[in-house]
Amino acid sequence: MLDYSIKTKAIFIGSLVVLIAVLIFLINYNNSKARDLEMLTQVRHLATSMENYFAINYSYPEVDQMDIANISVISENGVNKEGDYIYFKKSKWVMPGLLTSMKDRYIIEFDLNHSWDTWELKGGGTCKMSNYLEMLCQSK
Repeated sequence: MLDYSIKTKAIFIGSLVVLIAVLIFLINYNNSKARDLEMLTQVRHLATSMENYFAINYSYPEVDQMDIANISVISENGVNKEGDYIYFKKSKWVMPGLLTSMKDRYIIEFDLNHSWDTWELKGGGTCKMSNYLEMLCQSK
């Protein structure tokens, strides 16, 4: 009934393959951008926990440079020290990062993969969140 030429069939199949490839790219791009947002949420949660610790103890817990994936808990006794009051409990991080903390300052360093006008980040780069939830980013 439908007798299309081989050329027409090839164009149709080629167009279908290109459409599927574009859809896969868009889905992966959106998922990657969502990972950036999830990382920002996780970093902000950790930074808020550090600020809450400071509000009670008048200093930040002291930590040499530490992979954020290795933080299991932040309590009134410090990082990775169990206590009665929990400021932060381990979560599965979507991307790697580092925490450095002294009595009067902390820095959470992490990467983002996309451009974000809010932080003047073009094409991804490294960001640092520190005291008072201040965030600065530097493009790649």
